[in-house]
Amino acid sequence: MTGRHHLVLVLGQSNANGSNTDYEPDGLDARDPRILTFPGSGPDAGRIVHAREPLAPIGGHPPGGLGPGGPFAALLLETLPADDVILIVPVTMGGTGMRSHTSYPGVWKVGFIKEGAPNLFEATVTQARAALSAAGPDAVIDAVVWHQGETDGGRTEQEYAADLDELIASLRERLPEAADAPFLVGQLPAERRRAYPNHQGVADALRRTPSRVPNTGYAEAPGFGHVNDETTHLTAAGQRILGANYFAAYRELVAH
Repeated sequence: MTGRHHLVLVLGQSNANGSNTDYEPDGLDARDPRILTFPGSGPDAGRIVHAREPLAPIGGHPPGGLGPGGPFAALLLETLPADDVILIVPVTMGGTGMRSHTSYPGVWKVGFIKEGAPNLFEATVTQARAALSAAGPDAVIDAVVWHQGETDGGRTEQEYAADLDELIASLRERLPEAADAPFLVGQLPAERRRAYPNHQGVADALRRTPSRVPNTGYAEAPGFGHVNDETTHLTAAGQRILGANYFAAYRELVAH
């Protein structure tokens, strides 16, 4: 009999979703049978299935490759009782910002209405509740993994931090199961920060999140040489490093 379901919410834009082709779904990136997912699109949407990369996010964004959720889950699994399972809930969409979007229509700011673009914070609450219901009464949310910010490049540290902090607080309020879950933010890729100096405000806001918001962690991006398009999208190797960095931040929080 399967034990408790431990949910990991994966939120953000393309690097949260994964945008690469060099992952190995039947090799290095094959998932243990105890790692499950709750797809947001495709033929398995709305039901719990075994996790296989690439994971299916919500809406019109197609699965794009390996993101940090799977590598994070693989490390988290090692800490759980033998009968427990992990349920990854991907709510990701490429090119989406707090108040604007590029590739796909969607915005993250709590309560923000943009014509033709779904509010992804609300989508997160809806999808998480559906996953909790499907997983059963003993399900818990262990962590929230956040990777977003490229589309918000150009905003000041204070502007971006205000929207991010509001999102964290609102998620914990709207989803009581997430009230005590570590919220883990990841840094923008090194190449992206070098190519776009105006992203410094967002980068600083992400890095300083633990100093502003309780029970939050920070995962550094991999160093130079881990993107597949010169500036933005992490390779599979880069995502494995990022997932491990998220897990290190998680362990530091839960150890105290």
